[in-house]
Amino acid sequence: MRRGELYRYRDPSGVSGTGVVALVVEFPPNEDGRQWVAVKWLGPHPCMTFWPSVDDLLEIHGHLGASEIRWMDPDPFDPDDNPMLAYSGRP
Repeated sequence: MRRGELYRYRDPSGVSGTGVVALVVEFPPNEDGRQWVAVKWLGPHPCMTFWPSVDDLLEIHGHLGASEIRWMDPDPFDPDDNPMLAYSGRP
């Protein structure tokens, strides 16, 4: 799992505001390869939502580049982000 924040640069809808608008947790891949995402929305209308992937979340709430996820943790499944995955076990 890794944690992140949904950061909004602009608020085209006028609902969420700007800055950190939600907390995000990305889960490890399930049997079909999906990495589900839980989102805890902050602000005056707090709620929890779940998405089948980060791409799906950003397709709806990214507002065409007005928002991004700022990860707090490295991606545990990306060798470029996690050096332990790149280790081959050979000297």
